[in-house]
Amino acid sequence: MRASVGVAAACLAAAVGLARAEPPALTDLKVVRKDAGYVASCRLAGWPSVDLREEIAAGLETSVNYRLQVYQRRGGLPDILLLKRRVRCTVRHDALTRQYTLTRFIDGELQDTRLVSEEAAMRDFMTALAGIPLLPVTDLPPGHEYYLKAKSDVGLVWRFYLIPWTLDTAWARVPIGVTEGNGHGTQP
Repeated sequence: MRASVGVAAACLAAAVGLARAEPPALTDLKVVRKDAGYVASCRLAGWPSVDLREEIAAGLETSVNYRLQVYQRRGGLPDILLLKRRVRCTVRHDALTRQYTLTRFIDGELQDTRLVSEEAAMRDFMTALAGIPLLPVTDLPPGHEYYLKAKSDVGLVWRFYLIPWTLDTAWARVPIGVTEGNGHGTQP
């Protein structure tokens, strides 16, 4: 009987410990007009956790996935999905050379590969997105409301060492500013 009480107390302590951990969140989500199109940028706060740092240090490939979706707002009806963009950033640590191999894929196509030795540079590559292309200016005609929704999938968390649980951020949302005049405006 004492053993089952001890196990229950340990499980409760583990659950409370997980609840106190600061969850990751997408911050600084922005859409700006650049040249003939719109680009997005954001930052992932609260990454990596202690467990993920241990996985990276052990040489396991670790990924952060970002989902970006552009919608046209319609009153009283479901909004129209105009674009789905997936960005995957991966890191692999080589313990012998003490370097991080970083890769970034946009919609499955390799966009960037780097080899860095500083942990701060690795963290910045994994958590900061800048200049992710969305849509050409001509695809967003004036007179409608548009917005960008973004979410990040950080990985798995093991609840009670038995149950795999996906760890992701809440959806972040920001309007895309399209104005009359020369055709299109910019997001402030």
